[in-house]
Amino acid sequence: MTSSRRWRFATLALTGLALVLLFAVVPHRVSGDGYVRFLKLDALLGHGALGRERYSYIGPLFAAPFWALGDSRIWWCARFNVLVLTAGVAAAWWTLRPGMPGDERAASMLLLAATGMMPNATIDFYGEAFSAVMVGTGFALIFITRRRIGWLAVAAGVANMPAWAGGLLLVALWQFWKDHRLDGLAALLVTGAVIALENTIVRGAPLNAGYAGDHGVVTVMPFSGMPGFSYPLLLGVVSLLFSFGKGLVFFAPGLLLVGRGRRQRPDLAPFFDASLIFLAGLLLVYSRWWAWYGGWTWGPRFLLFASYPSAVALAIAIHQRGNLSRTIVTMLLTGWTAWVGVSGAAFGLSGLDECTANGYAMEHLCWYVPDYSPLLRPFVLPPDALAPWQQAWMLFAAVTCGVLITAAPSVSRRE
Repeated sequence: MTSSRRWRFATLALTGLALVLLFAVVPHRVSGDGYVRFLKLDALLGHGALGRERYSYIGPLFAAPFWALGDSRIWWCARFNVLVLTAGVAAAWWTLRPGMPGDERAASMLLLAATGMMPNATIDFYGEAFSAVMVGTGFALIFITRRRIGWLAVAAGVANMPAWAGGLLLVALWQFWKDHRLDGLAALLVTGAVIALENTIVRGAPLNAGYAGDHGVVTVMPFSGMPGFSYPLLLGVVSLLFSFGKGLVFFAPGLLLVGRGRRQRPDLAPFFDASLIFLAGLLLVYSRWWAWYGGWTWGPRFLLFASYPSAVALAIAIHQRGNLSRTIVTMLLTGWTAWVGVSGAAFGLSGLDECTANGYAMEHLCWYVPDYSPLLRPFVLPPDALAPWQQAWMLFAAVTCGVLITAAPSVSRRE
């Protein structure tokens, strides 16, 4: 077996192990938004009742088979997003094939499953993981394999998170301007119709998404307590990109390598372009939302989709090392991305109780102050002891980081 095949086998094995650990070892829960989604699904399947609460039925309905499992259904729903991620990782192996050699695809799968923001997103029954996997897989189908059926996956993912329609709008317009194609605009219309139909059936009006009167608590922050899309756009964009506790620069650093990835793999340029345009749409929408930070959750969960282009770009950079400075940057970004995965899966928001005290009066500390960033808190305030499962995940992450960083240049040749 060649060194390339051995490395690829090790990477694929680690990817499988990551998914097993996320499913069977890392603790799960059904809480917050995830609990509302579960209750809506349970009421629908158990009593035929439609809950008028916010959040779409589309993602939770894919977990409907678990409802038949009786008392264990909540246990399975808590792990539903691990299964979603597993499907997305498997799809990545196939959809990335036309544009990437096997070693880079294997690295992309490992980075997506074991590092960055995705591991944290599998811990609960929230809806972002489903949407991110559907849109990421759909874009790969459309812009890499040239299969228009990918728009169905994109439509399902966006309909599950209606605010993501802003990203789909920009992608559809960009595609029409660039290629004079109407399939993106058609997908946008279908997605809008599905969202309007669900709103009408569930809440009685096509534009009633269940957020009427929704607002945050009043704190010392100057724009707190205001409802809807009341946050200043510039402040929201800067916060979602650069804040220590919610910024994409820190939670999806592989995005910094997208330009390099486009040059190294021209066949992936349309995928990267669509992904960045979609992210720009998400930024424009969520930057104006009063809860741009995503509530009391780890990381910028509304921008979870960034995990896809981040993982693909970083995988390419790992196998395309150039001069010493580029190699060092790639190694540092790989190590940091692995740590983001450790932070999300093993630590989450632990040690940050000050931010929730007195009615979240100081929550902004966890958005902006490095000492209170969930990515740095374990270093600032180390836990007294680590549970066995935390030790297991950290050991696994160290091995994963080592395998990725030590990828030999010989495995970067195009097959």
